[in-house]
This record gives sequence, C-alpha cells and structure tokens, in this order.
Amino acid sequence: MQPRSLAVGIALVSLVVLGGCTAFSTAGPNGGEQTVTPAPVPTPDPSLPPGVTANSISDPERLGSAHERRLTNRSYTVTVVRTVQFANGTIVRRLEQGRMVGADGVILSWRHRTEPDRGGDDAIVSRRAWTNESVHVLRLQYASGTTRYRVGESHRRHPYRRTAYNVARTLSDENAAIVASDTDADPPTYALESRNLSEELGTSTYLDRVETSRIRAVVIGTGVLKRASVRYAGMRDGAPAVASSTVRFDTDPETVTRPEWVETALEQQPRENETTVESTQATG
Repeated sequence: MQPRSLAVGIALVSLVVLGGCTAFSTAGPNGGEQTVTPAPVPTPDPSLPPGVTANSISDPERLGSAHERRLTNRSYTVTVVRTVQFANGTIVRRLEQGRMVGADGVILSWRHRTEPDRGGDDAIVSRRAWTNESVHVLRLQYASGTTRYRVGESHRRHPYRRTAYNVARTLSDENAAIVASDTDADPPTYALESRNLSEELGTSTYLDRVETSRIRAVVIGTGVLKRASVRYAGMRDGAPAVASSTVRFDTDPETVTRPEWVETALEQQPRENETTVESTQATG
C-alpha cells in the first residue's frame, strides 16, 4: 500500500497532466498538426485567506505567517481546551489553558485541570500567572485548598502565536477543504474541514478505539485563525467516549487588568530571584 502522502502526490500529478490541456483542435491543410489550447489560469479569490484555495490549503506557511503577523503588537486572547469524556457526560480529564496578551505586552495566563482519578491534596488544580516587562507572579492552587505564590523576573513568551502554523500544516496534510463560508461578513469567514484523519494523529486520544475523527477550522479573510478543533469518537473502557481539542483566538481589543492576587503576592514578600508565599485560602 502506498503511503498516503505519496498517493495524494500521484493523484495531484495525474490531475495536472490530464487537466492541463482542456481543448485540442486540428489545424493545417493536411490535418496532421495539432494546436494545444492551454487551460486558463484560475484567478485567486482575493477574499480567501492567504494560502487558502477553494479546495485546499495550498500554502500552510503563508497562512501561518499571516496569523502570526496579525497578532503582533496587538491584544488578543487564546484559549486551548482538551477534553476526554464519556457519552453520558462523565469527564475523564479536562485541561483548559490560555493567555490574554495586552497591546502593551502585559500577559495574564492560566491553566486549569480536572482529572478526578488522579492526584491527591497536593495536586495543582489551577495555575495563573501575571507578567509585565519586569516581574512574573505565579499563583498555584492545590486540591487541598492551599494557595502558593511565586514572584520572579519576567521572561515573557508568546508561544501561541505560531499555533496557526501547526493547524495549517495539519489541515493541508489531511486535505481539508472549505465546507462553509460567510462572504458577507467583514472580513469574510471560512470553515475548513477534513474527516477520517490519519492514524498517527490519534495516537494520544486516551481512547481505546477510534471510530470517527474530524478536524475543523474557522479562518477569516485576513488569515487569522479564529478557531480549530479536532474531535475523535470511539470507545474507552467498553463505553462510548469522545476526545476533543479546541484552540480559539479572540482578537478584540482588550486591556489586561492586574488581578488583586498579584498585589497580595507582592505585598506579602519583597521581590527576589524567586520567592514563595503560602496561604491557606484562595484569593479570588
């Protein structure tokens, strides 16, 4: 059996060979000469996102670059949610993380985990951090109800800006195509989708067996990835279950407000390279 990428490549080459010459005509007095009329070159739709055509992601790198460029020097919020749950609603595990980035570079990040069968009182259930140009303040909340703070030097990161590169590459590899659009919106919005995903993508779904799979993304005409989700349905421990991962970007202007718990951490102890402050109650 041919690898999928090779099979797709052969199919594309075949289409080019068969579709490159759409009309033939016989010319000349002896009829022995043929003139080939080349197929017209399609004009790209200017409303489509960079690197996207009606039937594919033609240039994942271009789409990823457009997304990253649009997030530079502006405020945005990104949220990533990963969930595994049974069909009856029982949650096996849920992880939500993300960050809010202000136009001034101030960052508020968070990470919340729900995993009923794992950890004890010392398990971290919530992690939130506030970062500006000089200080990084971290708040850790444990299953026992204890809250700890850590104050250190700022090392600002923007890891989610390049998320669109990975999404675009996956959409391209899985041969996603536009399945819905709102061209009356400003800017236009497009939904791309692919089903029956490659087996290698489903190796860490926490399902015993995958029966159906799908990736779907919503991209606006400027190239910003608004939302992308991967969904697997199958069986876990003999019961129907679903595993899903979703990333969502919101680029509406927003100011990152300094949380009250940052003041609590800074007031309780002077800054050092890294210090820890502990309390027995959460502070909001």
